[in-house]
Amino acid sequence: MMKVKETINSLIAGIDGFSGICYKVHVDFFRNTFTVFEWRNKDVIHPFSNLGSISIGSVEDFKKDIYSMRIWEWEPSYRKEEGIILEGKYWSIKVNTKDKVYESEGIECFPPDWNSFCLAVENLTGIPFR
Repeated sequence: MMKVKETINSLIAGIDGFSGICYKVHVDFFRNTFTVFEWRNKDVIHPFSNLGSISIGSVEDFKKDIYSMRIWEWEPSYRKEEGIILEGKYWSIKVNTKDKVYESEGIECFPPDWNSFCLAVENLTGIPFR
């Protein structure tokens, strides 16, 4: 368990949609910056049509959201069933602190604050993260 006073240095989160859309966001809290990657299956090409109207949020606000969600307490793995999953979402989160790395991932099973986390990423980046 992370000490509340411990500082989060960076966060990397990704969603791999088996339907062909994948996102990855890297937030560097030390530099107060973030980078977003999006890639799509070649058969699913829908470029953003409103890039001019994207509203970018605050890294500080995002950091407050992360601390309130306590994502370092999420389980290491969330899975509904064993076996092959052909549709759905695979997600992963890695939180780096000075002393420790916290990782969590899942396939079609999510922690209780998952929707809040996705909304926080969307508020930060201005693009969908679901």
